Amino acid sequence: MDVRTNRNSVVKKMYIQMKKYYCIFFLFILPVTGFAQNAWTLAECINHALQNNIQIQQANIVSQSSQSQWRQARNNRLPAVNASLSDGFGFGRTLGPDNIFINQNSNSADGSLNLNVPIFQGSRISHEVAARRHDFMAAVADHERIKNDVSLTVVSHFLNVLLQKEHLKIAEQQRSLTDTMLHRIEILVQNGREPISRLYELKAQSANDAFNITGAKRNLRLALLDLAQLLNLEYVENFAISAPDFDFDISQMPIPIVIFENAIVTLPNVRAEEHRLESSKRNLDIVRSAYFPTVSFGASTSTGYFHLFGLEYPITNAPFGTQISQNWRSFVGVSVNIPIFNRFSVRTNVSQSRLQIEHQELQVRQAGNAIYNDIQRAMLNAHVSRDRYHAAANAVRANRQAFEFVEQAFASGRTTFFDMQQSRNNLERAQSEQVQAKYEFIFNVKILEFYNGREIGL
Repeated sequence: MDVRTNRNSVVKKMYIQMKKYYCIFFLFILPVTGFAQNAWTLAECINHALQNNIQIQQANIVSQSSQSQWRQARNNRLPAVNASLSDGFGFGRTLGPDNIFINQNSNSADGSLNLNVPIFQGSRISHEVAARRHDFMAAVADHERIKNDVSLTVVSHFLNVLLQKEHLKIAEQQRSLTDTMLHRIEILVQNGREPISRLYELKAQSANDAFNITGAKRNLRLALLDLAQLLNLEYVENFAISAPDFDFDISQMPIPIVIFENAIVTLPNVRAEEHRLESSKRNLDIVRSAYFPTVSFGASTSTGYFHLFGLEYPITNAPFGTQISQNWRSFVGVSVNIPIFNRFSVRTNVSQSRLQIEHQELQVRQAGNAIYNDIQRAMLNAHVSRDRYHAAANAVRANRQAFEFVEQAFASGRTTFFDMQQSRNNLERAQSEQVQAKYEFIFNVKILEFYNGREIGL
């Protein structure tokens, strides 16, 4: 009798210490229910991400740079006009006014204006304009693709937050079940109908449930933090989301090949690679243009001033204005550059360009195959997760009935705490499987709807 009393006393002291620990622990943790007052919807999260995500901003910069290169390619058709000015001093031997070298210091200044107009470049400029245009269109498509990827990532993180909320709800329900049973056992123990060891077992389980709730809250906070960081928010302390109502049915979803045909038209993934393929073909034409002669028109006008130091009268330097007017000279002409032998560099560049075209053709096929594979995988996962959800729902109902039976048996002393705990764990596992399958199903359905051309949303 004394041994049993001492054992119960030790268990009771351990429970009191554990209870103090959890009380102190919860005081330093912000409750999730007070996490925020203004909850974000999925549409608000996506819009904010599209405006503030760094990857999207970088892709926008790349598209602007490609547009600038396309504009410059068009401007290459314009004439080039350049002016130059020079002024310098010479020391020692220099050419004198009579075109004889003399040992005197001098000063010379020159100015010129040059014009160059491309006449024929082997159609290089036209091909370069077309190539840079396709590069720009590919960059725009990449920008759209990254926006779509970020939107889907936001949906994934948003659903993960909702999933963690469901897990927290399950943990709180388990704690509520334990507290209800604990209240019953306390009454039975007071009336002498149950041993005090049952009470301590339930108190220890209640403390363990509180610990599980703490872990669920931590997972929820981490999920919220991941979503807030994806949105590039500076302050995440008061960040929370609102849960929409879900009503999805995959039975009306088209077959994968129909979704793929819609995706090829609407999604920018394949379109970007197709523009790069056209750019590669134009680059081949640019390289081939090096086989042809180039013709350009040129014109220039220039004048200069020359001054010798130390001249003795009557030899003097002509005035500055006189020299500028007398030394004026102009030039107009046409230049032709004919390629003859360039160490086979043009032929090598043509070969490299053809290989690049073949590589890009494979990239186009790979992009299409990746989309079709993603659609097939999402369709399969949606069917599997839907079946898992229905199976888990049946398991939840069966395990809830079993737990209620075992709970009553435990309250009447007809079964052990171990049996009740095992039954409750089975119920909790089935509930977790149900919510996991639910959100997997929702996410895969959203992927299919996105590939089918519908706007991302819940």
